[in-house]
Amino acid sequence: MRKYYRMISAAFLCVLFLLLSLPAQAKMTVLEDSALKNVTKAGILEGEWIQAGKQYRFLQTDGSFAQNGWFCANGKIYYVNSRGNRVTGWVQYRNGLYYLGKNGALRTGWLERHKKRYFLRDNGKAARGLFSVGGETYYFDRKTGEARSGWIRARKNTYYFSAKTFCMKKNAWIKTDGKYYRVGKDGRKCAPGWLTVKKKKYYLDKNGARVTGTLYLDGKGYYFTEKGVYDPSVKPEVDPSRPMVALTFDDGPGKYTDRLLNCLKNNNAKATFFMVGSSVPYYQATVKRMADMGCELGNHSYSHTSFTSLSGSGIASEISRTSSNIRAAAGRGPTLCRLPYGNGHSTSWVLSSLGLPSIYWSIDTRDWANTGNPSHTVSEVLNHVKSGDIVLMHDIHYSTVVAAETIIPALKQRGYQLVTVSELAKYKGKTTLYSGRTYYHF
Repeated sequence: MRKYYRMISAAFLCVLFLLLSLPAQAKMTVLEDSALKNVTKAGILEGEWIQAGKQYRFLQTDGSFAQNGWFCANGKIYYVNSRGNRVTGWVQYRNGLYYLGKNGALRTGWLERHKKRYFLRDNGKAARGLFSVGGETYYFDRKTGEARSGWIRARKNTYYFSAKTFCMKKNAWIKTDGKYYRVGKDGRKCAPGWLTVKKKKYYLDKNGARVTGTLYLDGKGYYFTEKGVYDPSVKPEVDPSRPMVALTFDDGPGKYTDRLLNCLKNNNAKATFFMVGSSVPYYQATVKRMADMGCELGNHSYSHTSFTSLSGSGIASEISRTSSNIRAAAGRGPTLCRLPYGNGHSTSWVLSSLGLPSIYWSIDTRDWANTGNPSHTVSEVLNHVKSGDIVLMHDIHYSTVVAAETIIPALKQRGYQLVTVSELAKYKGKTTLYSGRTYYHF
């Protein structure tokens, strides 16, 4: 009994699937197959239509009624069933879909039913799959014959069809789900990778969507505008997927700082300089060079006095005087602050007086205590560094600059990106730096 019910259920599902697959506008009539392949070649009958109740029958000149088949009368094609009644609506014949109008005549050309569009070929068959009409290409559902819009996969390629006209879009940008995709002259969706359109270069991601912003390919950064156009004038230097570290230098600028900048430039590296305000006027060209190289400018007080020994107004004065000197030299002010000796890094009233984010460190090289031993500083960095570290050094010491000339290329060789503190926060920490807070690493 269970087997019997399973058979009944399976049969029901098959019938349901068939019904759902057919055009939804009206009942589908399945006609018996015959030798006639092209229904427009049906034989010609002479006579007239006779109404019998709600049905119509074709009375031939010999007094008999046409039955069970296709025929041509008065230049139009009809079908009557085994009872001789005229058939209307959708019919299926020899795996083809046809539509017979209200008067029973075979329709050709465009047909709109219940806000759905179809195209009936010259032989009456509904077009299915990719099909061209009047120089435009359309896609008609292979089961129902209904014209489709949106992205369609056909003949191993992907195409896009307009929601208004159902025409295949060609040589155009298509916006779907908030992203832009490109279709070529043949209507095919463009493959991922580089694309040139009207002498402008774009890059399509693995899904074929237009890339905007920064993209890294094989370790090289590329920048694309909001419209996806590649802008070679913008050279991204930070790859979020790769390790990075921020080298910071305190107490300068000094007489060795330019030599350090040479090393940074030669290695395509950046650093953050926390400068003492009283020293800045003596090295204005050096400070301007820092800024021009993309290094980050930091405030390290005016007189290098411990801020925990000052009042709030005293701290504000130290910060203000230093920022003014840096701005006068570089054309822009500092973005960060490092407290002298790190004192007050967790003291709220000190931090609230700064007006800038406070930057501490995760590696203290103690280079100031080992000025005669550059290898000490090298070892402290290379033996302990990890991605996200903020390294503390002092560019006023000759030994530190000598050590940096070993550290910088060594880190680059290990795959580290040498970035500013703000870049480290943005790309590694995924955060924005806020005044009144201290940051130690990312």
